[in-house]
Amino acid sequence: MADAPESAPAAGTGGAKGKPEDPATVLILGLVTCGIYPLYWLWVRAKEINAYLGREVINPMFIFPGCFCFPLLFYVAYLLAEAVPEMQKKAGVEAKDEFLVHFLLLIIAMPVGMFLIQQKLNEIWSK
Repeated sequence: MADAPESAPAAGTGGAKGKPEDPATVLILGLVTCGIYPLYWLWVRAKEINAYLGREVINPMFIFPGCFCFPLLFYVAYLLAEAVPEMQKKAGVEAKDEFLVHFLLLIIAMPVGMFLIQQKLNEIWSK
């Protein structure tokens, strides 16, 4: 017998979900590692967001060159902050327009922005 093809996700649901992480751990590691963990966090979240939305929203290849060219990291922060409400809508979670808060925190105080976005992502992954 031939295997049945995998069914596509129902309309209104996202693709593959990411791994929930403790936002406090994300905050502490972001502060303690002097910017190394935030780069890894951005890399992993970019892949998770792309998989969940089913399209490339954030090109992960922008992250590591951003170490030398900071405007690339600003662009990644912009794309990440822009993707969160779209993911919330897709998961059926109330989507608040907090783009500006997330974007500014990712630029000014990256670990705090990571903390807030990780909370939102954990809520999305739990749906």
